[in-house]
Amino acid sequence: MTQTDTARGPLWGRTAASQQRRRDILLAGKKVFFQSGYQLASVDRIAEVAGTTKRTVYDHFGSKEALFAEVIAFAGEQFVGLLPSADDLPEAPAEGLRAFAARLAALVCAPDGLRFQRLVIAEAERHPAMGRALHETAVLGAERVLASYLGACVERGALRAHDAAATARIVLDVATSEPRLRGLLAITDAEADAIGERALDETITWLTERLAPEGGRERRRR
Repeated sequence: MTQTDTARGPLWGRTAASQQRRRDILLAGKKVFFQSGYQLASVDRIAEVAGTTKRTVYDHFGSKEALFAEVIAFAGEQFVGLLPSADDLPEAPAEGLRAFAARLAALVCAPDGLRFQRLVIAEAERHPAMGRALHETAVLGAERVLASYLGACVERGALRAHDAAATARIVLDVATSEPRLRGLLAITDAEADAIGERALDETITWLTERLAPEGGRERRRR
């Protein structure tokens, strides 16, 4: 049981109506927290935006802290939903990895995405459940999608069997870590962008050649 599980109120998900009310509150919470930040956002304002009462918010979530952690998880799930699924990506592994990495980097480094990350980071030291919620849903969620794609590549013989989770992490770290950090620090650097693109291309080329089926590697050596 997670920390947010223990903080949930007595009406959590009991009926279809309460599940819809939960979604309404999460959407309202996302809007208000994004606009005002965690410290300045009030449960009264969230209840007003959700078209409900403060008591109902507490009945569903138990506390403002628990609500914020759930909002983060909800936003993380929405984020993963914006990524291409394994079935949407090109069958050629190098093309699929590049397409997924490009989409992820664009979302992670978009102005609203960076602002939301700053909001969570500002509270993560005092409220670790908030940082954990973003990491488990958005970061690990993206890795799971890409690992699923790599697994599909293995199944159809486009790649050799390998640790798909580790490969996914390598690609996504190279694609997002440095541009995300620059974005969080509000640094614009076209030269760094170009280096990052080359680093990603080199990484994907090396990985796909290393993981190519034996026959494919033989053909390339000739």
